[in-house]
Amino acid sequence: MRIGLISDTHCAGSGRDLPGAVLRALGGVELILHCGDLECLGVLDYLESVAPVLAVRGYEDPREPGGRLADATRVVQAGGIAIGMVHDIQWPGPKIATTPDGTGLVLPEGRAAELLAAKFGQPVDVALFGDTHEELVCRWDDALLVNPGSPTYPGRRHRRGALGTIGLLEVDGGMVDARIVDLEDGGRF
Repeated sequence: MRIGLISDTHCAGSGRDLPGAVLRALGGVELILHCGDLECLGVLDYLESVAPVLAVRGYEDPREPGGRLADATRVVQAGGIAIGMVHDIQWPGPKIATTPDGTGLVLPEGRAAELLAAKFGQPVDVALFGDTHEELVCRWDDALLVNPGSPTYPGRRHRRGALGTIGLLEVDGGMVDARIVDLEDGGRF
């Protein structure tokens, strides 16, 4: 199963201001997970032209009825794995801090499985988050942590005005792997 990962789109109005490179890069995924700061619900509608979308709210995101947009955290079951989603990995607790420049994590003492289960209310194999606009893929014990970055307002590793990043999660037989896709490099999975 191929799952597209996106966060921090910060789209306005209809959400159709999302660059076409994003939709092209997501072509062929079976599900899209959005980690918040979408700013308008239209971006979810626009992404749904590619695949079904599930999201969590960022700080200033609107609310909508139904199950597509969760308030703070959610756990998605896909391909035999549990994927925890949150906008800011630091909240709700237990806190997992980011480095001062936002490009990394300061992993707390303790086992990943226990701390992530406390954060998401159940055990997870993957923790997805956004907020920093800085792309990251790392392993912590047996857990995979992924921040897909931002496609529209990328972090400090990108030149000003450039397109940013999204992510791809590949699930096969209970195994999971993630990679970052730089939209400036053609953006195909």
